[in-house]
Amino acid sequence: MTLRASALAALAVAVAFCAPSALAQKVERCESAEGKVTYSNTTCPAGTQAIRNIEPDPGPTAADQKAARERAQQHSRELDKLERQRQKEEEKAARQRASADAKQAKRDAECSKLDARVNAARAEYETATLQQRQQADRKLRSAEAQAAGCKK
Repeated sequence: MTLRASALAALAVAVAFCAPSALAQKVERCESAEGKVTYSNTTCPAGTQAIRNIEPDPGPTAADQKAARERAQQHSRELDKLERQRQKEEEKAARQRASADAKQAKRDAECSKLDARVNAARAEYETATLQQRQQADRKLRSAEAQAAGCKK
């Protein structure tokens, strides 16, 4: 259930609670000679007598109803504000994740190039003649030094 639906449900409950109690009826407490108590919204049953009338709750006043509606509307506005704030935070987090993923992909691509360079330098070193070996060794060490940052 979304926050908006929850707010509407709370508003519906508040309105139902605040609805006039037009259907409310007078209730009588009836007691028999043996002390048995019954309640009736019509006349007391035979063998019992009305002891007390219980008046129904008149329900909330118009001012109470208005205050409840205003509180429900205020809560609805607050929920809307929180929902907008949550959406903004989620969008910001998604942008940050996308940026971090792009940076990682760029780093991975660079590391792949450096690994390929190290492999080529190693192959060149292994096939180098004695005269070429010193230069091939420098190339290999340089490539390994540059690729060392990718091993972390």
